[in-house]
Amino acid sequence: MAFGLSKIFSSLKTNQTIRPQKVVGIDFGSSSIKVAEIEMHEGVLALSTYGELQLGPYAQVGLGGVAKLEPSKRIAALVDILRESGVATKSAVLAQPMADSFVTVMSLTAKADEDIGTRVPVEARKYIPVPLNDVTLEWSEIPQITDDKNLTREVMLAAIQNDALTRMRELMGAVQLPGQPFEIELFSTLRAASKESDTSIAVVDVGAETIKLFVSEGGYLRRMHRVRAGGAVMTEALSKALNVPFTDAENIKRNYTPAIPQAATVKTVMSSVFDRPFQEFRRVLSQHEARMGKPVDRIVLTGGGSLFHDYTAYASYMLDREVTLCNPFNKVAYPAFMEDKLKEIGPIFTTAVGAALRSFEQ
Repeated sequence: MAFGLSKIFSSLKTNQTIRPQKVVGIDFGSSSIKVAEIEMHEGVLALSTYGELQLGPYAQVGLGGVAKLEPSKRIAALVDILRESGVATKSAVLAQPMADSFVTVMSLTAKADEDIGTRVPVEARKYIPVPLNDVTLEWSEIPQITDDKNLTREVMLAAIQNDALTRMRELMGAVQLPGQPFEIELFSTLRAASKESDTSIAVVDVGAETIKLFVSEGGYLRRMHRVRAGGAVMTEALSKALNVPFTDAENIKRNYTPAIPQAATVKTVMSSVFDRPFQEFRRVLSQHEARMGKPVDRIVLTGGGSLFHDYTAYASYMLDREVTLCNPFNKVAYPAFMEDKLKEIGPIFTTAVGAALRSFEQ
């Protein structure tokens, strides 16, 4: 599937005329930073290196906790992961966190041949909850996929806070990666999760702070829904339920099996954190499928929180649809002996892989 995203934040791209042969994708999450370096080798995309670094120690919070880092700590963390992973390239794509971004689809009533360019910024003020002077705004019209007698045209709005862009530019400059392109993380995620055979796909991204649903149809983002609920939120609730420190609760969660003494409490806490988000996601999916007149092709789970024991089965039950774990490494070549490991950790690196793949798009 080729996503219609090439024009989004084109103003943030570099002026490179020669496509790089090796690119690192960077996913700076709220609890860890992930990198995935991909190279073009004899006409084949191949995994060069990858790595993950927990951010808790840089913010003096427990394993899996949400780390709010000052600029110097962010730089130190990025320097460390690039060095420890053996990243060699100076070409990079940084996935901009959704926390600093705003993406939505808005509708306009307009004739098919009407130029809506001047109307979009005016209408966008109704959807973007901050002054437009405070963001960098891009938009792309989405092709109609249903007959509409009311001449409704849909536009995808994407905005990044200017302060966040400045921080990201300063971060990349500090590690000798200035002038590199950015993109909002959901586009990286969709790129890595999709298949050429997909006409539609839904991705549930389970992060540390939030859980997000992205629905793409015909290569364009159609729906997005975000709820504050994630791996760190579950650990915090588990810590309170078991009356144990956050780090102990995180270890219990990561090592969970139905046989552990705290199993019943863990399952109860998981339901208390994730039931409502999945009920909302099921409603959003049902509305989208009713509009399309057909089900989405695939639903995939990604993000570190999706690796919790039996989470895939839980998601399938809550959505009443088949759900599978994402393996972004299927997009690249790698040594056969790494297959089991990469499949196991794949959901963690979806965004980083997708960011790196951007530079190799046709």
